Amino acid sequence: MKSRFRKLWLLLGTTIFVMLAVGCNDTLRQFIVPVPAPTGNPQPLANAIVLSTNPAPSGNGSNMHIDVSGDTNSGVVPVGENPLFLGKTSNNVFVINSGVTNPVPPVLPDPPTVSVYTALLPLQAIVNTVTLPTTGPDAVQTPVAGTTSSSGNIFIANRDSDNVSVISGSVFSVTATVPLPAGSHPVMIAGNSSNNKIFVVNQGANNVTEISTIDNTIVKTIPVGSQPIWGVMSADGLFVFIVNQGDGTVSVIDASLDIILPCDASTPSCLANNSIKVGTTAAPSPNFAYYEPTLKRVYVSNTGENTVSVIKGNGFDLGSNPQVLPAKLGDVQLSGAPTSVTALSDGTKAYAALGGCPAGVNHVTLLSILAVPTNCNGTLVSVIDAESLQQIKTIPVGVGPISIDSSRDASRVYSVNAQDSVTNGSGTHPVGTISDISTSTDTEVMRKLPPQQDPTCTVSATVFCPLQSPFMVRTFP
Repeated sequence: MKSRFRKLWLLLGTTIFVMLAVGCNDTLRQFIVPVPAPTGNPQPLANAIVLSTNPAPSGNGSNMHIDVSGDTNSGVVPVGENPLFLGKTSNNVFVINSGVTNPVPPVLPDPPTVSVYTALLPLQAIVNTVTLPTTGPDAVQTPVAGTTSSSGNIFIANRDSDNVSVISGSVFSVTATVPLPAGSHPVMIAGNSSNNKIFVVNQGANNVTEISTIDNTIVKTIPVGSQPIWGVMSADGLFVFIVNQGDGTVSVIDASLDIILPCDASTPSCLANNSIKVGTTAAPSPNFAYYEPTLKRVYVSNTGENTVSVIKGNGFDLGSNPQVLPAKLGDVQLSGAPTSVTALSDGTKAYAALGGCPAGVNHVTLLSILAVPTNCNGTLVSVIDAESLQQIKTIPVGVGPISIDSSRDASRVYSVNAQDSVTNGSGTHPVGTISDISTSTDTEVMRKLPPQQDPTCTVSATVFCPLQSPFMVRTFP
């Protein structure tokens, strides 16, 4: 009998619990955590990394990490003073910090540094700080950009000292310096882990210095167009695309033959010096190029007009008949002047940040241009269909979209809106923001704020804590 009563009470208790759960479903739902079924293909870890300067006196900049799959902030990593470039190697990210060169007393000078840490561990990040030499034969002035190679080392272009610093990827110190001819003014280095060469873009000499990363020696100097400003290597390491801002062209280097490839003379964009004319006007002023690895195309942002140029980036063969040569596939008309461009890894779409900045802006001049709050007044990101090479949509974002990148899984695009603002009870405040864009709907799913200048400041309805100034985003891996 006791056993029967025990069973009845158990049944009755279960029934009451189910009735309560149904009646209070809205209350209980927030506590229910679904457990996904086991799968052999877990979501790979990926971050969007946003680099910001810190306007606070003696304030260090930072990298804010955003988890791609969860759209959540996954950590903030402090870097050095006055950061200006964000790069990545196979496992690490590195930030070039200009330091403080001409301080106003009582502020003391601070040499340029490079901050290096494991890319996908922001909460456990151990930041290795490499101080660049400022005296002696290896002294550097004005480091502006960097890259890596198959050696795993980091290479830094030092514009005003005409040299390249080599940072060991294992001991995190400067182990060599490669001198360049006086007046070279290197501003960018093209390279990746697929090649044991790097290609230094010399804006002052209108050429590219090819360096072997096996022994850090110069292999060759290759003439290119006028005032080259950017370079990108194909994912397989076979070709390098040099953006010549001065004459509005792109030069294509065969990384095996160490030559400028001739362009397809049957196309009107092929010029006599074998460079490819980009844009549709006399002064397109291109500033940046992005290599898309599936269709193997190069997307070039033209700051002097409202276009992105698309260049064929693979299959070049000088020995075939007919030869397969570099050529421009088209110029995509946009709704504003682009500052940066990215493309999805599946090859379906590209996205251009329509920053609306002055023509000729580039990664070297960007921070000085942003010092004027109204210099970059665009508010859109263009969506480009890769098949038709047409703008198919614009996405409203914050003011001044100047940097853009896409996740490796092609699910997200991130735009840094450097001259945006926010409003709270204390008023409207100029603040850079980060737009998180879903590529399935091509809409902004959320807009994020950068880290605070002072992490101890407490925000309230009437208190606004000054924020850092974001200006560059890169996804990893």
